[in-house]
Amino acid sequence: MTSDDERTELVERPLTRKKFVATAIGAAVAATPLLNKAASAATYRTAATARAAKGKVVIGAFVDGGLVPFKNKIIPLFEQDTGIKVEFLQDDYSTFFEKAFQDGLTKAGQFDIYVMDDPWIPQYASAPVLQNLSKLGFTADADYMKPFLELGYWPPRKGPRLPQFKSATPQLYALPFVGDMQSLTYRKDAFGTAPKTWTSLVATARAKMHPPQTYGYVFRGVKGNSIAASWFPVFRSQGGQIFDNSWKVLWNNAAGKRATEFFVHTLKSLAPPGVVEYDSTEEGAAILGGKALSIVQYSGNAIKSNDPKESKEVGKLAFGTVPRGPGGSIAQIGIFISGISVSAPNQANAVAFQKWFVTKKAQIALARAGSLPVKRSAFLDAQASKHDPLQKTILAQLIAGAEARPRTPDWGKVEDILGTALNQALSAGTIGGHLDSAAKDVTAYLKKNGYYK
Repeated sequence: MTSDDERTELVERPLTRKKFVATAIGAAVAATPLLNKAASAATYRTAATARAAKGKVVIGAFVDGGLVPFKNKIIPLFEQDTGIKVEFLQDDYSTFFEKAFQDGLTKAGQFDIYVMDDPWIPQYASAPVLQNLSKLGFTADADYMKPFLELGYWPPRKGPRLPQFKSATPQLYALPFVGDMQSLTYRKDAFGTAPKTWTSLVATARAKMHPPQTYGYVFRGVKGNSIAASWFPVFRSQGGQIFDNSWKVLWNNAAGKRATEFFVHTLKSLAPPGVVEYDSTEEGAAILGGKALSIVQYSGNAIKSNDPKESKEVGKLAFGTVPRGPGGSIAQIGIFISGISVSAPNQANAVAFQKWFVTKKAQIALARAGSLPVKRSAFLDAQASKHDPLQKTILAQLIAGAEARPRTPDWGKVEDILGTALNQALSAGTIGGHLDSAAKDVTAYLKKNGYYK
């Protein structure tokens, strides 16, 4: 987890996803393909020699629990299918961000593939330290979930663009790797079925909550990325917008203020005391411990709902799409995304891996291993859905509405300013002048950095 100071320079992965601290830089994980136990020693040596002849591919990533199924299940399957050896190297979030970016800038050739946080794409693709996949012959088929796929294009195909890329033709620089996004988790004994609107959620939550034992809704209130991520689906579903297509700040217009007032006042009235200081640990404890009746959270935390090692509410929690408001039902996306380094030493194998990973077979295997896939056919796999009911909800949310954070390498700074103002407004229980102040500061920052040419 990065500090507040680091977050002004780095875009941070959503804090709802559980983080693991790396104990060694550059730890490599290599899984051995499964062989028939009856195979002779000679057959084994022959197979091993054939695999060695295919070479290797070096994949770098930051340490995160969301990549455990990939490491444990998918790497061995790829090696078995292709004979290509995988070196999977991981570092903590901020270390890998810098290491991979410098590897591309200096063309050091340490990695073939970078597994990134999707907000890194504006910086990595504009440098560029990623190869243009369009020029390598990659095409996007209709099976991709479009909201995920869009994050691999630079410049973005919709929304505001950096001035220097205003007229550029979007090219594919990265492919969605592992899905992750927000959805609603709710108590079945309180709501019965998932509330379809925010009005319905508020009414039921208010009627069913019994402070201090239970509260109607919980979220992260601590300043910066945390509160901004919790605010995002409420704000967008209530009709607010962050920027227009020319980077004009819109969160402090009439619609934005109404949407934010709903968050800092109405939803705060349903939340536990002290929510202004809640982070992922506190909100997770509330929903998993029976103190809260509902929450919009990332899938990395939602999947804990029916895990007896994590939850005291096993069997009581269910999933739904983000409640609708004037702006619809909109969740925030925060996926893992992968690209090929400009200095990939094993480029042919990197291309082979990227193409194999998005095959139907690989995507279904990923879904059955417990990760969110990036293709529709895998979401529809009956075995995967039976094992993980959250997958049906995520598919429904992708269809209903799902958006990423604005595509700029400066989002970390914007989010820091905005998140501080949101925390102040939440503490006060009203927006006051906090949104206007944040808009003024962000506009000045963007102007200084050439956004309004």
